[in-house]
Amino acid sequence: MVLVNNKHSPTVKSNRGIRLDSNESFSSSAINVGDANLTKKHINDNDTINKVHNTPDIIIELNSTSCPNVQSLLSAYKGHLVDVGSYLLESLRNTAPQQLAARVGDYNENLFYEMQDNDKDISGIIDGVEHDDQQLQEDIDAFESSICSSLQHTNLTYRGSFMRTESTIYQPAHVDYDYPILEQYGTKLFLAFFPLTKEGAYLQLWQEPSKEENDGGGDEPIEGTVVFIPYGKMLIMPSDTIHGGGFKRGSSGNLRFHLYIALEEDVVRKENNITLLDHPMNKYTEKHDRRHELCERFVDAEGLESLLGAYFDVHSEDSVATNDFNGASSTKSSKLDFHNAIETDFAGRSASHVNLFGLSEEVEVM
Repeated sequence: MVLVNNKHSPTVKSNRGIRLDSNESFSSSAINVGDANLTKKHINDNDTINKVHNTPDIIIELNSTSCPNVQSLLSAYKGHLVDVGSYLLESLRNTAPQQLAARVGDYNENLFYEMQDNDKDISGIIDGVEHDDQQLQEDIDAFESSICSSLQHTNLTYRGSFMRTESTIYQPAHVDYDYPILEQYGTKLFLAFFPLTKEGAYLQLWQEPSKEENDGGGDEPIEGTVVFIPYGKMLIMPSDTIHGGGFKRGSSGNLRFHLYIALEEDVVRKENNITLLDHPMNKYTEKHDRRHELCERFVDAEGLESLLGAYFDVHSEDSVATNDFNGASSTKSSKLDFHNAIETDFAGRSASHVNLFGLSEEVEVM
């Protein structure tokens, strides 16, 4: 779905041929302060005074673009931090299914997701939810304008997925598209993450060393950087960002929304006959040597292991608490629900949806 903003009256339409008239119609709290390498020297000990969510020192809170450590991180990862309105967040939270349709197909099996249809924008996803239409529409317009402004592009499509974490098992380093897609279209693709509850969302990020750093012959592991995305904020990153989730702190499993964004150029689309948002697919292996996992080089942040149980929630029992995101909770067997989800097909979804976001590989259900 194309984002269409008219500087006199912002609207959202599904016509892929319509474009924004001018970048002057953009307004956003986004920041992109250039390119830099994020090292520990960028993280000032005094920045801990900017923490408002009591996170451990090794976690960077993305609460304000005025914080030097947030600026350094956005600079290093070429990221953007934008605001998301409360009416939009509440409507999406109320739309979230009580049980998400499938597990992410890594070996941890602690992440649930439910990909939304490619032809639905945010308005389509939350259609039917009771809300204040005017205030919600203002939030949606501001949300889409902020994405356009951040990426400096007037014709975009996006696709979303609800996600939650069952128990904390740090997700291995990965990218969200296969390497041939990234190589050919990577500059047109972006990722975004924002929480749907006040629990916020956590993400671990890694930087691929530069060619100069690689030529130095260093084989040292590359440690991750853990960030906290507060409720009301959205982090936008390039599509080739190496990252991992799998963090849980709270009863909702840090319910969140994962966005896949594509810059659209109609001529290119017609010539290649490809819809990029049909092709997200978690890849955990190295680009030039599929025998090796990315997590062999890209390791967890120092001290992250000590937060298991002490800060992040860990469940060792077979049954885990699921939450209706409005306070009530119940206990269900996650494995049983997972197989029931496949057997009942969740309104037409096949078992091939379980393994990869790309929805292109069949999964044998035992």
